[in-house]
Amino acid sequence: MEHGGLHCTCSGTTGIAVTEGLAPPFTSDLAHVVWFGTRIVKMLTSPPQRVLDVGCGDGALLRYLASAFPSATLVGIDLAAAGETRDRISVTRGDYLTLDAGAFDLIVASSSLQGITTTTDSLAAKLARDLAPGGRLIHVTPYRCPYNSALNMLRHALRLVRSGATDRMILMTARALHADQPRDKLVARVHYMYLIIRHSEEGLRAALERRGLRIDHVEDAPHTSLGQPKHRLAVMSAPARDR
Repeated sequence: MEHGGLHCTCSGTTGIAVTEGLAPPFTSDLAHVVWFGTRIVKMLTSPPQRVLDVGCGDGALLRYLASAFPSATLVGIDLAAAGETRDRISVTRGDYLTLDAGAFDLIVASSSLQGITTTTDSLAAKLARDLAPGGRLIHVTPYRCPYNSALNMLRHALRLVRSGATDRMILMTARALHADQPRDKLVARVHYMYLIIRHSEEGLRAALERRGLRIDHVEDAPHTSLGQPKHRLAVMSAPARDR
């Protein structure tokens, strides 16, 4: 999912207030976890030994992949994660750009790469360094289209005027559009409407191809909310080790 450093917390019954670190606990969309997880498993010809989830959230995808790959060790990193190690899963709270954990056979990222604050070229260089020879990068990232351009313009404008009032407006709109979803889940996602799309699937693909990766598969991801960018799932492979 999209991740950022600002969170929202309930403020009585009148609305929400902008705070740091006091949001309701983030919970993954399990339907998306299953959709993404099944595609990851389908795209691999052999089970990975080391897996990295960039922007792992509450670790739901890590747990899915741990079940699918019983011999793998898995690492997750997220700005808002609770650092912990359990069984074969290790989660670190921090910035992916500073992670130094060796090479991975599989790197996954679900709507997290687009918000990382660096150039697309620098992000691609980091991902390429972290992939083992022959490793796979499987990510879900917004692509270039008029819808995403308009949404990004709206988010830029909202950032300029952000207040408790705009937070409440976003939450009211979300509750009208997603009346079947728990309020805490919507509150935890209010800050998404302030997150800027900095990187696109096409931009990352081009930068990674310059580093020798190849594109293996691309498909549209489900679009489930008007406030969500339109995404693509992309599968890229690192060059195999020279013999």
